[in-house]
Amino acid sequence: MKAFVKKEYAYGASYEDIPVPAPNEGEVLLKIHSTAICGTDIHIYAWNGWAQANIKQVPLIMGHEFVGTVVELGKGVKSLEVGDVVSGETHINCGACYQCRNGAPHICSHLVLPGVHRDGSFAEFMAYPESCLVRLPESIPIEYGALMEPLGVGVSAVEKAQVAGANVVVVGSGPIGLGVVAVARAMGARKIVALDVREYRLDLAKRCGADHAVDTSKSEPEDFVREQTQGVGADVVFDASGNPCAIAGAFKYLRKGGEVHLLGLPSEPVAIDLASDVIFKEATVHGYHGRKMFQTWTRMLGLIEAGRIDLKGMISHRLPLSDAGEAFELLLEGKNASKILLIP
Repeated sequence: MKAFVKKEYAYGASYEDIPVPAPNEGEVLLKIHSTAICGTDIHIYAWNGWAQANIKQVPLIMGHEFVGTVVELGKGVKSLEVGDVVSGETHINCGACYQCRNGAPHICSHLVLPGVHRDGSFAEFMAYPESCLVRLPESIPIEYGALMEPLGVGVSAVEKAQVAGANVVVVGSGPIGLGVVAVARAMGARKIVALDVREYRLDLAKRCGADHAVDTSKSEPEDFVREQTQGVGADVVFDASGNPCAIAGAFKYLRKGGEVHLLGLPSEPVAIDLASDVIFKEATVHGYHGRKMFQTWTRMLGLIEAGRIDLKGMISHRLPLSDAGEAFELLLEGKNASKILLIP
């Protein structure tokens, strides 16, 4: 089969011929329909500090956002059948650690992530655990299955924030930020301000439901947010950028007693004035490592089937897997791109 493989501890990856995997016990073999590029994949492709600290073994098939069709069952598989269309929860948990036994398997102590710790979805076929797959209803377009994993991060965060009636700021209008905007609108936010430095992405944020879209390279977000909130500040800030300066700056326009929800992945440490911006503000800070298993999936599928969220606008490109290198360069250059689907 063809696959996009990280072969060296260096920048880039390559399109290769490799053997089709065989499903182990409790796994199925999937024919990948489409797979999407995530910010984590960009870290790995670019081989920045985060990737150097977390990628321990190559060669590695990249990718973890996918939708596919079951074509073979491993021994012991009971809940899936050949022909089922599925999307995947990317937290492969052990089932035995403290977190797994206490309702938090998504932060398992021994978590295995496809495209990071084991071969991922940038391939024609992938073996995957039955326990981490979700069957998609026929009412949902098949390619939306490749967007379930990132959308679930936003659904999980917005649910915890309880945004109904709240003034919300979303930092970063990439795919996860756009998902946060769409879900916050669906769940009744009072006012949504989207921040980014790219006009293309800000336009997408408005299409997804943002009331205001601010280019932070041209204006100061703190002044705008305070103006929109009668000087009080934002009730809730979601950071989907991972930009250290943007994260630190978000605490400046957060109101006293407000909440910051961190979804982006910084590639370096973030300096925050804890005394002024967290302690004396009595700010609450939440971090997210994906979705809840599987409560988030239930809520997410319900919102999509009910027509409360439209994912069509998040997809900017559909490219063959053979063009994966060009797709990464497009994203790294900051061109007009949002979520890119790769089609094996």
